[in-house]
Amino acid sequence: MDTVPVVATLESTALALNNLTARFNLAGELVIENERGQALDTEESLAQLTAQGSLKALLPTVWVPTQLVVLTEVFVPGKRKSDWVSALPYALEESLSEPVENFHFVAFNRSNESMVSVAIVTHKKIQAWIEHLSSVGLEHVQLIPDCFRVPFQRPILAEEEAANTWCLVKDKGVCHIRQGDYLGFSVNEQGFEVFKNAVQSTESNVLITTLNASELQNSQHRSDPMLSALNLRTGDYQTHSKTLNYWKEWRWPALFIGLLLIASLVFTWQKTQALAEQTKIYQAQTEQLFKEMFPNVKRIVNIKMQTQTRLNNQAGGGEKKTDSLMQLLQAIEPLFKASPEVAIQSIKWQANEQGGQLTVFVEAEQTQSLQRIVTMSQQQNKIANVSLELKNVTPSLVEGVFHVNTK
Repeated sequence: MDTVPVVATLESTALALNNLTARFNLAGELVIENERGQALDTEESLAQLTAQGSLKALLPTVWVPTQLVVLTEVFVPGKRKSDWVSALPYALEESLSEPVENFHFVAFNRSNESMVSVAIVTHKKIQAWIEHLSSVGLEHVQLIPDCFRVPFQRPILAEEEAANTWCLVKDKGVCHIRQGDYLGFSVNEQGFEVFKNAVQSTESNVLITTLNASELQNSQHRSDPMLSALNLRTGDYQTHSKTLNYWKEWRWPALFIGLLLIASLVFTWQKTQALAEQTKIYQAQTEQLFKEMFPNVKRIVNIKMQTQTRLNNQAGGGEKKTDSLMQLLQAIEPLFKASPEVAIQSIKWQANEQGGQLTVFVEAEQTQSLQRIVTMSQQQNKIANVSLELKNVTPSLVEGVFHVNTK
C-alpha cells in the first residue's frame, strides 16, 4: 500500500527535472519523484518540463502498480500469430474472476514451446490511467508495470539456474520482485514472507537477490531500452499523435471526398477528350468543305479569312452577296440536321445579280429522304427556295443535287 509522500521543494532549474520517475499509485494518483525518490509537485513539474520543451524526452514512461496487473505464462497453441493471439484470452478464461471481455491482454513474448508471457489488466483501469494522462498533457507516454523497474540479474552458477530466481527491491513499503524478462509481481512488505513461504512450499527453492532502491529504473530507463517491449498500451490503447487521431476520425469522410474528387476529375477529363475529338471532326469537316468549294486553294492558313476573301472575290467584292451565302447556309442547316441519313458530298456557290445560287451535292439510301428535305423547306423555310435534281438512282444509293436560291 502506498504511503502518502512528502512533497519536496522543486528547484526552478532544468537539472532538477532530470532522472525523474512518474508513476501511478494504488489510488490512481499520478506521482512524480526526483532521483532520490522524493515526491515533487506534479503540476509544477509538468509545467516546467513543458516550458523547457522536454516533457516527451524526460517522461516517456509512467509506471503503474503491478498489484493491479497480472503477469503470467500460459500455453497457447497455433502457428500464425493472429491465431494464437486470438486464442490467448480464452486460454486464461478459467483463471479469471470476470469475463474475458472486461480485460485487456498484452502478449509480451512467445517461446519456442508456445508458452506466452502475458500481462492482464482491466479495461476500466487502463482507461482511467490514460484519461488522467491526457488531462495533464502526457498522452504520449507508455505504461509499464512497476515490477519491471527492477533490473533482472541472471544466475551465474549452473546450480542456481534451476532455482526460481527473484530480484527484489523494497521501496516505500512495497516489495517489487522481478522473475525474468517478462515476469514479476509486487506485494506489500508485511506480506512478503508469507507469500515467499507459500511459493517455496509448492515450487522449487527460491533464490532471492536483494537490490538497493537506488537501482530502480526511472521514467527514462536509459540502462534497459528493451523495457519498451513491456508497454501495456497496445491495440486500441496505443499512443498516437494528434494528427493521427484527427486522421482516424476523419479518414472515411476524407476518403469519400477524395473519391468524389477523382470521379469529378475523370468525368471532366472524359468530357474534355470528347470535346477535343468533336472539335477535330468539325475542323476536318470544315476543311473538307473549304477544299470542295475552293479546289484551287493549295494551303489552308486561316480558314475563316480565306473563306471570306474567296467569297468576296466570287461576288465581285460585294459584301451583300457574301451575306446572301451565309443566310442560305444558315437556312438549310436545320434541314440537313433533321435528316442525318442524307450525306453532303460537296457544296458550290455561284454569285449572280440576284445574290447567288448554292449547289449542294448529296447522296442517300432512299429517294424519300431527299424529297423530305424539299418538303420541309417548303413548309418551314421562308428565306431559301430548295429544289431537287436527281442524278443517279440505284436500289441501294440515290445521288442528287439541291439548288438553293433566295426567295
